[in-house]
Amino acid sequence: MKEVMDIPVKIDNSAHDWAASMLSSLSLKEKIGQLIHMAAWSNRGAAHDEQLLKTIQEYGVGGVIFFQGDPERQAVLTNACQEVSKVPVMISIDGEWGLGMRLDGVEAFPYQMTLGAVADPSLIEEMGRLVGRQMRRLGVNLNHAPVIDVNTNPANPVINFRSFGQQVEAVQERATAYMKGMQSEQVLACAKHFPGHGDTAVDSHLALPVLDKSLAELKATELQPFAHLFREGVGAVMTGHLQVTVLQNDKRASSLAKEIVHTLLQEQMGFKGLVVTDALDMKAVADHFPPGGAEVEAFLAGNDVLLFVRDVAVTVEAMLQAVKDGRIAEESIDKRVYKQLLFKYWMGLSSYESVDLENIVEEVNTGISELNEKLFAASITCPKRELADGQALEALFSFFGEGEQVEQGALAHHTTTKGSERSQKMPVFDAGWMAAYPQCQRFECRFAGSSAPFTMPEIKEGAEVMLAIHDVRLKAPGNFGLNDQLLNAVRALVSKYRVHLVFFGNAYALGSLPELEQCASIMLAYQENHYTQKYMLEALQGHISMHGRLPVDVASWSAGSGLSINH
Repeated sequence: MKEVMDIPVKIDNSAHDWAASMLSSLSLKEKIGQLIHMAAWSNRGAAHDEQLLKTIQEYGVGGVIFFQGDPERQAVLTNACQEVSKVPVMISIDGEWGLGMRLDGVEAFPYQMTLGAVADPSLIEEMGRLVGRQMRRLGVNLNHAPVIDVNTNPANPVINFRSFGQQVEAVQERATAYMKGMQSEQVLACAKHFPGHGDTAVDSHLALPVLDKSLAELKATELQPFAHLFREGVGAVMTGHLQVTVLQNDKRASSLAKEIVHTLLQEQMGFKGLVVTDALDMKAVADHFPPGGAEVEAFLAGNDVLLFVRDVAVTVEAMLQAVKDGRIAEESIDKRVYKQLLFKYWMGLSSYESVDLENIVEEVNTGISELNEKLFAASITCPKRELADGQALEALFSFFGEGEQVEQGALAHHTTTKGSERSQKMPVFDAGWMAAYPQCQRFECRFAGSSAPFTMPEIKEGAEVMLAIHDVRLKAPGNFGLNDQLLNAVRALVSKYRVHLVFFGNAYALGSLPELEQCASIMLAYQENHYTQKYMLEALQGHISMHGRLPVDVASWSAGSGLSINH
């Protein structure tokens, strides 16, 4: 198999011996099964688990991608999958911010937009190592991350906060660090979504986005991070479900287009690693091709792995028929199965040992909180500051947006937002500020479901005040949960006082605030949790330095800007 000798991870001759031996033991039906990676959940009960194991046994399924569940039950199900399979199963997860993105009981790492503000890439590489370590402990071999889409559309409904930002160099630097950290722990990274999903206005989970750019524009922005990560040794790439008009001959997802996958990705850009489709149940594909049909087209386009097929039995039959009809050569199936087997060898699956259940929850969480302290502290960004450390202020205004609601849609594929806790307790930041400055008045206004106008308190005009904005949604629809009442209240404050703004939320949401540039100070934390509230307070009190950089343009501040304040 000379065509698959040059994969981007280090293997020796024993890998080829093992891959050749395994391949020779498989029937055509089993080889087709190896191309299929099916979806699984560890929280759906005995009937789901039984069907999963039966399908793996019957069709020789090559991989399983896990979604919701918890570490203990996923470990049990992973062991069961490996036990019933003739060929070791490649276990994957879509864990952009670690196992905590999918599994209960595991603390999450920061979103990639938050990491885009972290100036020190060595911290992100450290996070990559820890993500790799926690995944390997759980028996996960492939993480469908990082996202290396350059997010140039602020209203992008599907990438947005999942991107490292809008600057090509910043995206590829952070993505490389994340990838190298993971792969150093023998967990394969997967760069996505080729050829670039950052300038789309449609969610591919719901419909087919169209990217209408010239080839020169694609080469200058979308394709650059992929080329960079290919040179740096990323092991896998995920093909995206979007139509790229300048490169395609018909209206279909680029993941199913030979001009994109085979010609551009593999021939012109020279990628030799594992090529994985995005989930084939997404409507950008599923609305245009029936089960089985989409998978055949994905294979013909050049993909190695058919991810999240809707019907395994139908897909296997469709592939067998395509071989019989002469549309697919069995030799091409052999090459792609052989390639996947080489990666399985690199992952250590030739000598698989069962996942040890003892202390698994504690061990997949080891080190996360300590590293999160560093990452969230390093992300605090200050585009503008006219506030002295410990300066006395007349008042703290606490404004609350509409927050997350489960019914507002998906946080990620098959993962809904958990919703805001709607706690009436004072946030950590506010409580800490009031404890430090008890002479400061505090005014709270919750705008969710409210149509009442904001009532201005009796404070002298021109007074120095703090405005903290909480409960901001991650995604753009509904203006990030910042309704007209809240925006009007911000406008009223800025027109009367010197406002020092503290914002907990998406950087794009910050840019939607009226009269933002009239604020005397602006401090941004990209997520709202106990880490960001704690370190925002410490930064304002002069206890920690601030070196965060904007990952995207905000008002007149360009991506990459931010004050360096040393303490």
